[in-house]
Amino acid sequence: MKKRIYILFVFVAVVLFMTSCDKWDCNGDLDGMWQLTEWRDKDNNVKATKEDMIFYSFQLQMASFRMNGDKFFIRTSLEASPEKIRIFDPIEYGGNGHDVIKPMSTLSIVGVPEDGIFLVQVLTGSKMCLKTNGDDVLVFRKY
Repeated sequence: MKKRIYILFVFVAVVLFMTSCDKWDCNGDLDGMWQLTEWRDKDNNVKATKEDMIFYSFQLQMASFRMNGDKFFIRTSLEASPEKIRIFDPIEYGGNGHDVIKPMSTLSIVGVPEDGIFLVQVLTGSKMCLKTNGDDVLVFRKY
């Protein structure tokens, strides 16, 4: 009798596990948290380094951008392909359960261009290099 109960328990656990969650990472190596290590403009001038504490995070169809801990935190929508990343619809928590829609220019402080488009130059499990249409180059390490 105990053996049948045990088998039934294992069967129910397996069924629950298989149907519990279907939100798996969908962006391959892009998914996760990235630390900006170097940002150079088109004239090769350094605009930011890892000391500036700029982080990008990608998951599902969302991206978030953080700088200096929680002093700057913005969430956005995301479209990603192996060649291109598009960031759009930045929002910030406004309090009392409400979000505030921000202009794309809000993200310029962390290297996101006004058009929100990055061209993927390198993307592995540990390194990412993005280029903007304005020829800025941003280099990241997986955090």
